[in-house]
Amino acid sequence: MRDPVRWPVPVAARRSMLTLHVVSTAAWLGLDVALGVLVFVPMANPALTAACYQVLPLLFWPVLTAGLLALLSGVGIGVMTRWGLVRHWWVAAKLVMNLLLLVLIALLLHPALTDAGEFGRALATGTPTTVEVPRIFMPPVVSTTVLLVATVLSVWKPKGRVSRRR
Repeated sequence: MRDPVRWPVPVAARRSMLTLHVVSTAAWLGLDVALGVLVFVPMANPALTAACYQVLPLLFWPVLTAGLLALLSGVGIGVMTRWGLVRHWWVAAKLVMNLLLLVLIALLLHPALTDAGEFGRALATGTPTTVEVPRIFMPPVVSTTVLLVATVLSVWKPKGRVSRRR
């Protein structure tokens, strides 16, 4: 099967897109680690629960922005290079993982972080709250794991193309 005709893309544009992709993905991974620290520290030291939980909502927009930048730059790389978007299994898998994480961030993480912040403020002021203690240890574990798997796929680039039946 022949590759589709591609327009020439300057090397500087491809390298810039790759740099943006690596930096945004590294930022996303770092933000997930920070999220994990803020979630797991109160388990070890309950005195820090109020402070950690109040900070959690501040991470939503940076995490979402880093994820969107990783998605957009990844699509740009796929369009600009021979790897394509869904030509190879590892690229298609990374695309699906990125989309899945972004949906989870928007639909599940945002309300959980909002509740955590509210709980943290109530705990700090001693105000009774109707908000349950959020259980948000899974998001940083799942997201960090998925991002590490995506990184391994990017480095090892396992062989295999997506079959196209006509």
